Amino acid sequence: MNLECDVLIIGGGMAGLVAGTVSAKKGLNTLLLRRGQSATANSSGAIDIIGYMPEVSEPFSSPKEGLSTIAGLYPLHPYSIVGYSDMVDPDRVVDEIAGRVRETVNWLKKNLRKTVSPLKGSFNHNIHPITILGTTKPTCLIQETMYSESLQKDDDSALLFVGFSGHPDFNPSVAAKTYLEDRLSFGEPPRKVGRCILETAPFGKSYNISSIEIARHLDHETSIQDLANQLKRPVEQIGASHVAVPPVLGLKKAVENKLRLEELLGVEVFELLGFPPSVPGLRLQMALESIFRKSGGKMLVGHEAVSYTRAEDRVSGVLVRAPRREIQIDARAYVLATGKFIGGGLNGDENGIREPVFDLMTVTREYHSAEGILPTRFTNRIAISPLGQPVYSCGLTVDPYFRPVGEDGLEWASNLFAAGSILAGYDYSSEKSGLGVAAVSGYSAAKNVLDYIGEVT
Repeated sequence: MNLECDVLIIGGGMAGLVAGTVSAKKGLNTLLLRRGQSATANSSGAIDIIGYMPEVSEPFSSPKEGLSTIAGLYPLHPYSIVGYSDMVDPDRVVDEIAGRVRETVNWLKKNLRKTVSPLKGSFNHNIHPITILGTTKPTCLIQETMYSESLQKDDDSALLFVGFSGHPDFNPSVAAKTYLEDRLSFGEPPRKVGRCILETAPFGKSYNISSIEIARHLDHETSIQDLANQLKRPVEQIGASHVAVPPVLGLKKAVENKLRLEELLGVEVFELLGFPPSVPGLRLQMALESIFRKSGGKMLVGHEAVSYTRAEDRVSGVLVRAPRREIQIDARAYVLATGKFIGGGLNGDENGIREPVFDLMTVTREYHSAEGILPTRFTNRIAISPLGQPVYSCGLTVDPYFRPVGEDGLEWASNLFAAGSILAGYDYSSEKSGLGVAAVSGYSAAKNVLDYIGEVT
């Protein structure tokens, strides 16, 4: 079986879906392959642009500040690559990077506005949502259900942390204690914090309840009323002006559920930022897939690219395998957005780190060959470290148009582009830049695809 399209996107996470949507919106016949669930679906649901300088604990105040620093110190960082092309004045590289990232942020906010995952935030400054631990984290964009603008501005605000009996993912007592100590140390509101535990039994189960089970339960018509009835007493007891719940307000109706709770209780309600995998991550994945399909894109789920054919300097086709069939897909341009190790974009074993579809050159953070690197020798002993994990910085190196390059430094194929965490030169775990790099590189790769197809047509 053979298929033809204008653009083939290999990978169904943030990078692939952004690239595919941009292409489809321009009228190109766009086909996307997704082998399984993406890392985006397993994320926290927040879109970080850049939070920290590697090996520095003080966060950036804004994405622009972070991008300026990254561009000056790391010229091969994926963000820096955005600013380098034949068309950009060398003195305006930082402005070009900031402009493209701002454009991507605005694109995301505009296109996700009417989905299950509308976004709040700004390129001009990072926001600091509260996590389920009671700490805060710098990020650029969060979902509307996780946003509270007034909590830390109102001197009279009082915050109630709400947990659920049988839900082990969140301890409201620990979160309340940590958050109150943090606020008191800075002398900032709120100065009154409380916590409570609610009873819930989604689908008749009252123990070991997962976040997704609660979210699906709260999407039912009467569940929000029941939740509000339980919350009225603790809200009145501490005089709460704000209520913080774990990220479980719903899978398909989270925004509606938040507004309904606020109407019933007369207080502001918001979700905390959770650890991956999370319900907001699933919502973000659903939203991105929705806008891709509405733009005219087509998706093959459960299909994996396994090999390719090449004609001169171009990829002419890709062999795709599913459990019951094989398909040859021929396209005019290709975007490789298969992720790193979670998505199968890179394989690591005793023979080194390699890219399995096109057998492209892989490099380390220092841009040495990664083909002979043992992944176990390229990790820190501490799992969560401000230094990150060196293995996360391995990946593909690309030219200014996001085309993977070979050992000679030239593009491996004129019509193959790469985006997302498969790129080398950055550590998303320490920088807090994962979905930001995915979105910006996917958006930029798609723009370059449009230029390429326009030139060869």
